[in-house]
Amino acid sequence: MIRMVKPDLDEIDFRIAYELKNDCRISYKQLGSKISLSSSSVYERTKKMEEKNVILSYNAKVDWGKFGYSIHAFILLKDDKFIGEMPSFLKNRDEVFSLYMVSGEYDYMLEVHIANKDDLGNFMDYLYRKVGRTYTLLILQEICEVPE
Repeated sequence: MIRMVKPDLDEIDFRIAYELKNDCRISYKQLGSKISLSSSSVYERTKKMEEKNVILSYNAKVDWGKFGYSIHAFILLKDDKFIGEMPSFLKNRDEVFSLYMVSGEYDYMLEVHIANKDDLGNFMDYLYRKVGRTYTLLILQEICEVPE
């Protein structure tokens, strides 16, 4: 287990956040029994962490392949045409699930889910014309997931 390093939060806050990371649908009662705290205290602490933007969201993991999006990939972008300006237009593309600014040879990394190789080819052509160089990493198999 990772350890807490932020001093303005205590060990109990950390344990609540860690348990929510593993199961965001756990009830306050179940969570309280796991960490030896009343459900009302867990609720209050959780709400405070939400207000402080410690807990940012509660999410579901979805198998997009079951909806026909069989290609899962990470695409690195070299900002050849948008120098100094973030390609925010990518936020509005349905294929793009995450957009990160990264260090190294490439400037951005996209996480995408796409239906088929033709759609991937069209999206890659779009990226090349609009942004610049790309480097694509196709996910072949998920070995394990480290819960967020």
